[in-house]
Amino acid sequence: MSGIEVHLADDADNDSIIGLAEKCPQEGMITYFINRTPRFNSLQRLLDPEAWHFVARKEEAVIGLVGVVHFPARVFDKTYKAGYMLDLRVEKAYRSGITSFRLISAAVDHIRKSDADMVVANFLKDNKRPLVFTSGRGGLPPALHLGTNRIFNIIPIRRMALDNSYEIDKPAEGDIPEIVNLYRKYASGFGIAPVMTEDRFRKYLGSINGLSLDNFLVVRENGKIKAVTAVWNEHAYKSYQVLRLNFSIRVVAGILNFLSLFMKVPHPIRINEPLRQLSLVLYAHDDCPEALDNLFRYVNNINLGSDYTLIMLYAQENDPVFRFMKKFTGISVRSELYLFAKETQLLERLKKDSSGVLFDITMTI
Repeated sequence: MSGIEVHLADDADNDSIIGLAEKCPQEGMITYFINRTPRFNSLQRLLDPEAWHFVARKEEAVIGLVGVVHFPARVFDKTYKAGYMLDLRVEKAYRSGITSFRLISAAVDHIRKSDADMVVANFLKDNKRPLVFTSGRGGLPPALHLGTNRIFNIIPIRRMALDNSYEIDKPAEGDIPEIVNLYRKYASGFGIAPVMTEDRFRKYLGSINGLSLDNFLVVRENGKIKAVTAVWNEHAYKSYQVLRLNFSIRVVAGILNFLSLFMKVPHPIRINEPLRQLSLVLYAHDDCPEALDNLFRYVNNINLGSDYTLIMLYAQENDPVFRFMKKFTGISVRSELYLFAKETQLLERLKKDSSGVLFDITMTI
């Protein structure tokens, strides 16, 4: 396509970028477009002031977008500056051309010139187009496939049994050092994991809407914190505007509407409305997966008949956290995770490592 320019996005592009999202729905069991508010990059900049986006423009219209948000990551006991690629979208009329390639090329070139050491990218499972970006073609560096990810959406429709030997409550200010230490210990079990410090944790608490201590839950045993999670409503920054439902989801929605006559059920999924969901983020446990399972069950139970339809948990498919999710009612969506790194020898080491990736909160936005 001639006449297409690719450049860093600025504030003046906001309305065009938000309009582009409506033209680029994500199709699946639930077809939706992502609506970011109050600006297209508000949440990214809160998490990372150095976050950036590139836009592809044809004449006055924005026809493509890609962004990167950074976070500190530990890989093999060394700390790196990692980036997470997000918001890749191209208007339908330009998807068969080179617009996506030019966007990714611009982003990769920008990363190469920056102080970022690596970038992770997520592509929907069975989508063949990303192979162009990950196989080392066209001058792009080859990427390492890190495995399959799973978005598990809990449908809080039935009460689940709890282990009453665990005490569940909200943490207090004095619990913060213990929670941060728990995150560090939990992260040590993964090959790639975010680096959590008390300063970073307090920044989340003080600047991200919906992530105050009131939005966290902890499990205690004999006074010691054994598990923690945040239950985040991110709608102040991001919502999923529902456009279509496939047959199976329509059936589920119909069943929920019928059951609502007799019992408490989640808010139904409705076309042309935002999907009402919560996200389980910043979770960890102290060598006690049963405590975390109990915590997730508690979150399910307190949302029976609530205003929320789904409770999202996002992790790698081989993450041990999913061993306990078989008893939850829910639906899954899968994607593939790739890593581009400046140190090629790092990719070779990671090929031989099977300890997995612990997602940073930036990888869920």
